[in-house]
Amino acid sequence: MTNTTNTTRPVVKSMKPELYVQHTFHMKKARKYTYNYSVSDDYILQNWSTSTVKAMANELNEYTHRISYRVEVLKAVGLIERKVVRRSTKLLAQRKQLVTWLAKVNEKLEGVS
Repeated sequence: MTNTTNTTRPVVKSMKPELYVQHTFHMKKARKYTYNYSVSDDYILQNWSTSTVKAMANELNEYTHRISYRVEVLKAVGLIERKVVRRSTKLLAQRKQLVTWLAKVNEKLEGVS
């Protein structure tokens, strides 16, 4: 019996081959077509929701600007979504602290007059 799971690697390169048609040339002295983004693209796709750009760059031993560049490319293609910053939970915690502080101030004012 054969196992027929589809584990085509690299994942992003098999999904969107048009991303790799034109080589992006970064360094002046390096040979053309020496850098392959498919490994970092797969890693970004897997870890985008749980990791930061800086953490992914450290884990891949890459420059942060390379990872952020590929993040922007993958966002433009629609493979990853924009991260939503949850500031509402922090604001709600601050509001709760301020409301309790205001209640204490009101109690002190009622005791004074």
